[in-house]
Amino acid sequence: MAADEITLTLPRGPEYQRVAHLVLSGLAVRLDLTVENLEDLELALDSVLDRTDNEVGEITMQLAVRDAELEARIGPLSSRLLNEIDRDGGDGEISIRRVLDSTVDDAHVDGDWVLLTKKVGRVG
Repeated sequence: MAADEITLTLPRGPEYQRVAHLVLSGLAVRLDLTVENLEDLELALDSVLDRTDNEVGEITMQLAVRDAELEARIGPLSSRLLNEIDRDGGDGEISIRRVLDSTVDDAHVDGDWVLLTKKVGRVG
């Protein structure tokens, strides 16, 4: 299956996260994702976007569907946020790293972007 890709560039801010959710939901329908998989992806996305509110400019989300995976590349991100994503918060702390590890199959920093990968099997 060829990759389907969508690029969405938005102003930073919580009011625009709904637009990102709509695009993600549209892909979820196309992929026959379970509600649980969609909620995991939305939580991972929100965990990153919530921490960009104080930054200025735009944020870009690139979504790619490849076979049984959905990749979300989000950026550019500040070095502060990238460092937060790269480190484990330690015992008892609900860090962004812990949220990403529990909601997506892979999360890693790629330059000044974060790449989130969720394995999703087609239903039927």
